[in-house]
Amino acid sequence: MTQPDAFGRHLRAVTTTPGDTVHEPSPDPVQSDPTGHGPDRSAPAGTGDDAAAEAFTVAEIGRARAALPAIDPAVFDCYLGGLVESVADYTEGDPVNVLASLLCFAGVHLGQGPHVRAGDDLHPLLVWPLVIGRTNSGRKGAGWSSARRLAVAAAPDFMVTNQRSGLTSGEGLANLFTDTPEESTENDDPAARGKRRAGGRLPPGDRRLLVVEPEWAGVMERMRREGNSLSATLRAGWEGGDLSTLAVTARVAPESHVGILGHITPEEFRAKVSASDLAGGTYNRFLPVMVSRARFLPGGQGAPDMLVKGIGAELAERLDQGGQLGAIGFTAAGNELWRRLYVEFGTDTGDVPAVEQFISRAAPYCLRIAAIHTALDGATAIDTRHLLSAAALVRYSIASARTALSNDQAAAKLLRWIADAGAAGRSRDEIREGFCHKHKRANDDARRNLVTLVEAGRLVVGKRPAAGKGRPTEVYTAVQVPRDG
Repeated sequence: MTQPDAFGRHLRAVTTTPGDTVHEPSPDPVQSDPTGHGPDRSAPAGTGDDAAAEAFTVAEIGRARAALPAIDPAVFDCYLGGLVESVADYTEGDPVNVLASLLCFAGVHLGQGPHVRAGDDLHPLLVWPLVIGRTNSGRKGAGWSSARRLAVAAAPDFMVTNQRSGLTSGEGLANLFTDTPEESTENDDPAARGKRRAGGRLPPGDRRLLVVEPEWAGVMERMRREGNSLSATLRAGWEGGDLSTLAVTARVAPESHVGILGHITPEEFRAKVSASDLAGGTYNRFLPVMVSRARFLPGGQGAPDMLVKGIGAELAERLDQGGQLGAIGFTAAGNELWRRLYVEFGTDTGDVPAVEQFISRAAPYCLRIAAIHTALDGATAIDTRHLLSAAALVRYSIASARTALSNDQAAAKLLRWIADAGAAGRSRDEIREGFCHKHKRANDDARRNLVTLVEAGRLVVGKRPAAGKGRPTEVYTAVQVPRDG
């Protein structure tokens, strides 16, 4: 999805009035990168040792992105995807990280009004991304910083009074949703309300809470402590339900609308998650999203202020309109597509039990994400375009779960070795001789890993023309994950 006028469109939102003349921004003079995903802002600009170090960094970024699951550009064919594209060249954060973060924020801000039904179950528009990336190369924080800047531009008061971090216990979470008698909504001064509640409980009558945990591994540690009720409370929170507790320090919180955004490394997640954690149902409430650094911006200053303000003004309007909606249904075409997607996401994938458990809520997540897209479009019925974008993200999430729970270093090493060859790829003979060094057992393992990597969408099989009159050679090429969607 390309939006060449994205900068100008959002710039106009805050700088012009009807009748003004707007000068569109000049095309970027820098040549597009070889993959065609926008200006190449990753080219080393130094000299000597600096240039060599920068070139190495750029190559490392490419290798890390090649190791990610393949992503369908349809993920970004939505309103929020357009916003991501507008700021993508100004951040090292992964575009899918920015998108998932915005989905979490938007779903919370829209509130308890807009919802969608699946059978007898009412689903609030809550999305809980678990952003998984390596400590340095993942740039998890950079992705959230970009999303947060847009969220603050759209809803500055909300981001002060309704965003928290520091999940510790179920009772502590429930306490945020309780109102003491003296904090009744009656005769409450809105100006004083935000000031009083910053850092405390939520504004009276407001059940919206956005929790951002940049160190989710610490939350996992706390949840495993004996007597900690956080896991059970989170499961209820995903349903938008009653968080009341019956402990000695009881909390009465009959309603909630909480979204959670967590960051963790794949190593931490594999080390800390247990089979009982996955089987217990806490982690199937999360949407796993594998990320890595998208580009090299040593002098990056972030998106221009005027662009961010324009995006914020438009996003605020859509959030306000969408928040007034109630039940969201389907168009006729949307309903027909949903029936097919329901079969796809509601059927066992044949993965190992850990992966099956992690992704067991793929169908409701597709529905929730599509409903957020619908609400932000100001519509009351989910159409095919909303479902196609949502389904693409859910498929990426499923692939992310497989990657996050895989500890197959041999496959990862083979993928990196093939990725180093770039577009030329590697033939079977080259793999046998250069990677396996003609060892039979290593070659057998490589054959199995090639099949796995191709099925996971991380390698593609192509043909290399013969030098003479011979037959073309079959080659494996690493999938270069689109940087901007």
